[in-house]
Order: sequence, then C-alpha cells, then structure tokens
Amino acid sequence: MDFKQYSVREIVGENSGVRTFKLVPAEGGLPEYKAGHFFLLRLSDAGGKPIHRPYSVASAPWEDSLQFCIKRKGNFPELLWKLATGSKIEVGGPYGIFLLKDDDNERVFIGGGVGISALRSMILQSVKDGKKCSLFHSAHEREGLVYFAQMQKLADENPNFKFRPSITCENVPAGWGGLTGRVDVAMLKRELGALSGKTFYLCGSKEMAGSLAASLAVEGVPKENIRKDEWG
Repeated sequence: MDFKQYSVREIVGENSGVRTFKLVPAEGGLPEYKAGHFFLLRLSDAGGKPIHRPYSVASAPWEDSLQFCIKRKGNFPELLWKLATGSKIEVGGPYGIFLLKDDDNERVFIGGGVGISALRSMILQSVKDGKKCSLFHSAHEREGLVYFAQMQKLADENPNFKFRPSITCENVPAGWGGLTGRVDVAMLKRELGALSGKTFYLCGSKEMAGSLAASLAVEGVPKENIRKDEWG
C-alpha cells in the first residue's frame, strides 16, 4: 500500500460525536478519485505502531481537500480526535467499487448516520451531472443528521434533488417537519411512488443496508440497481 503524507487543513465539529476532517497533501496536488471511493488513513498508536483504517471520502472530486466524516467510536477515531490544524497524517488510495453507474435514470441515496459521508460526494456529483436524485438520511435524533443544512440548501437550489431526512427516535422534537421512523420499502414507495427505473445506493450498518437491500430485491428491484456500502 502506498501512503503519502497529508496535513490537517480544518476540523469541523458536526455534532458532539462526529467531525469532518479536511486534509491536503504535504506536497503536490490531490489524487484523482471518484465519488464513492474510500481512502486509508494511517496514524501511529501510543506505542509508535502505525495503524490504518478505511474511510469513505465525503468530498467531491473537484473540492480542494479530501474530506472525511468520522464518528468518535473505536480506537482509531480516538487518535484522530487528538489531531489539530496542521497535524500530519498519512493517506493511501483511492480504493473501492461503491461507485455511481453512468446510465442511471434516477438515483436514490439512503444513508444512516455517518453513512452520509460517501453519499455526500455522490450527491454533489449527481447534481453537477444534472441527474434526478434524492436522499433519505436517517438518524436517531436531529443532531445525528450530519450535513443537514448543506443538503437542505442543495435541495432548495436544485429542483432535480430532493432531501428527505428522517428521525427514528420515539420522541420527535416539536416543529420537526421531516419524516419519522426507519427508512423502509413502505416509506420509499410512499415518497417515490414506483421503485422501478431507479438505482438505489445504500450506505450504513449491515443491519440497515443489508435488510433494505433484501427488501428492495423482494420488491423486484434488479440486483444491478442496488448498490451498498455497509459496515459493522
């Protein structure tokens, strides 16, 4: 694996447990990559041993930094949380096959929590390309809907993009105007109508992405029109 040194340009606190890390190369330009790709981030642990973890890139290929939306869960994120502006980190990639199909008629992006990371890049690419698309983003609470303001602004400015956020907790906050409950086939049908002619991009836990992919297949959505990036 080939790693190159980067520095931290900016760290954005998205909520109490999620940060976006914006990285730039120490030398040269950013690598060429596609929406949906992931990179390996490498740091040294307390004993000096280098360790790496894969993270989907949240930035679009034309943005001026590599961006990663990361939840503070596990040993490696604890290392990331110690970084500050100007800190050094090694990056390898791009890698992966969770990529956009060129011949989609309509794209439906479905993400849970920080699953929005890879989807942000894909959505920006789709809007730039003039594709009809929508985002279903679910989280337990409003705070978990990372990039909410960005996605709402994008939807307001682009009629081809629809933003459908959903909160899954029982006590929905007063004034909430979005959807409620987990994203399932019933919700998709209610919001989208027919499922045919659409390609679904799922990003989240195995429980979420795996079960929804199976449900879409039962509904007759062709296998090639269901793409997923799952973890856990």
